[in-house]
This record gives sequence, C-alpha cells and structure tokens, in this order.
Amino acid sequence: MADLNFDCPHCGQNLTIDENQSGEQIDCPTCSKPFEIPKPGEQNVKLLSNKESSSEETESDEKKYSVPVHEGKPEILVKSKKSNQAIEEESIEGDGRICAKTIKRGDCIELGQDKFDEALNEFLGKLKREQILSVHPVNYAHYDPATQKYLDDYGAMVIYER
Repeated sequence: MADLNFDCPHCGQNLTIDENQSGEQIDCPTCSKPFEIPKPGEQNVKLLSNKESSSEETESDEKKYSVPVHEGKPEILVKSKKSNQAIEEESIEGDGRICAKTIKRGDCIELGQDKFDEALNEFLGKLKREQILSVHPVNYAHYDPATQKYLDDYGAMVIYER
C-alpha cells in the first residue's frame, strides 16, 4: 500500500490519502468543496510508499496494541490534600461528629448506565448500621445545556455519625 499526495483543485490544500481511495468523491477539509480524489500518475499527484512488501502487509489493517505490565505492589494515585497521606477505602469511623453525604443520581451515570443504586449501596456499605442516623430523598433541578431547560432529578442524603 502507498499514500497519494495531492493538492485540492479548489483551494490548493495539500492532502495525503491512502492509494486505495483514489477515484472516490470527498469534501476538502479546508474549503468543504467536493472533488474526486485523483488516481496515481495524474497531474500534481505524488505516490509515497510508506512500507515495503512483506508478510506484515496482510496484517496492515490490524493494529497491534500493547499494554504496559507493572510488577510490584500497587501504587496509590489519590492523595489527601492535608497531610499528603493516601486515602484508603475502609469503614468510616472517627470522632462521633454528625455528617451528611448527598448522592445525586445525575452524578452516578456512567456510559449511559444509571449507577445511582450501586453508588448509594457502596457508601452505605462503608458505614456500620449504628452509624446511620437517617436517609432522606432529595429532589433537585439542574440546568441542561443540551436542551437549555431545567431538568428534575433526585438523590439521597445520608445523615451519619462518624
């Protein structure tokens, strides 16, 4: 396979494209005017060979990805702001203060999946039953820039003792 290097006939933008796309109709990315991709050998067309023929040519469409492997103990990436100590996932215990945690459903949507119940259950799982004082439903509205409207949503407020 080789690449074709040519200029847009309308604006002169230099373009490079795969050889097997010659003869197709495209829009110029600069001036947005349609034109036909020239064939190799036509005026103002240069043929650029990007690799030599080999056994890899049959696998040219397949991309090879590699993932780095890390050996050793896990590294903690999130540090607390005060003393730069690691934040650990453990049960919430402490000084007996009363605290509130609000979990909004809109913040719990991942890749189109509603993870509100999982987030609430995960937080409640960190608390002992005796620490939970109350769980309240919360209704709120937020501005959605896509629809330019205020949308109603819900959440939960957990009042607990540390």
